[in-house]
Amino acid sequence: MNQWTKTSAVLLALGLVTTSVPHDALAGSEAAQQPMTQQNTEKDAAAQLAAQNMMSVAWYQNSAEAKALYAQGYNSAKEALDAQIQKHKGGKKLAIALDIDETVLDNSPYQAYSTLNGTSFPEGWHEWVATAQAKPVYGAKDFLKYADAHDVEIFYVSDRSHEQDLNATIKNLKKEGLPQADKKHVLLKKEGEHGKSERRDQIKTNYRLVQLFGDNLLDFDEPKAATAEGRDTFVKQHEDDFGSKYIIFPNPMYGSWEATLYNNDYSISPEQKSQLRQSSVTYFDPATKQLKQQEVQ
Repeated sequence: MNQWTKTSAVLLALGLVTTSVPHDALAGSEAAQQPMTQQNTEKDAAAQLAAQNMMSVAWYQNSAEAKALYAQGYNSAKEALDAQIQKHKGGKKLAIALDIDETVLDNSPYQAYSTLNGTSFPEGWHEWVATAQAKPVYGAKDFLKYADAHDVEIFYVSDRSHEQDLNATIKNLKKEGLPQADKKHVLLKKEGEHGKSERRDQIKTNYRLVQLFGDNLLDFDEPKAATAEGRDTFVKQHEDDFGSKYIIFPNPMYGSWEATLYNNDYSISPEQKSQLRQSSVTYFDPATKQLKQQEVQ
């Protein structure tokens, strides 16, 4: 190394001179980084959105109140079913139809995975179903065994994929000792099918369907309008059915109620979803002593 080279190296190390980078090369490097930066930003936003669900998952898994609500629902169902059995004088056999997820089986470990890893459905969902590890929700097994012992037909009507999830779902139900878990009674959503109405009508052809169970209004019927107002109207119209014909269970983790916040458009960005979630709630402002809502930016 000659004297000039040595001097340049020292000055460069001290920061007293800089190297020269061609403008085109620098621009190309910045352009290459932009898509990666955008991807990282979108990933961070998705992770932040998923993290918002942690309190819901923690409540669902750990609160005694969640168990109490399931006990309340299945106790009410048993009382109402007894009344149907007592007045049944022949004709079509009695039947009940239950959603599976968060109605019969607890999938909160999958929801926990999503919120901890910043992912969203369906990432990891079919892998979870395939393991057949979901446990029965509180009170479900005792109620279903009671219904089975009283000669009531039990149908599991779920929007799990018929093509991908049927065998694993039956395996899971059987593994947990839940009755009538076979291909006749486990009715999953087939490709191209919309909602559960067709499957419920299929049951009604041969049975008297006396009870429906679920964590979502769509487990009972479809509101005329898929809006928050339409869903509220449905509840008011059927308020006498809840607790007897309709048995509904708690699920703060997900559901079709969330779609109404996004105008039924899940394709919007995580940032937009977060803004719409925040703008949907009414909050108290101590400074003005008024109730307010955030505006969507």
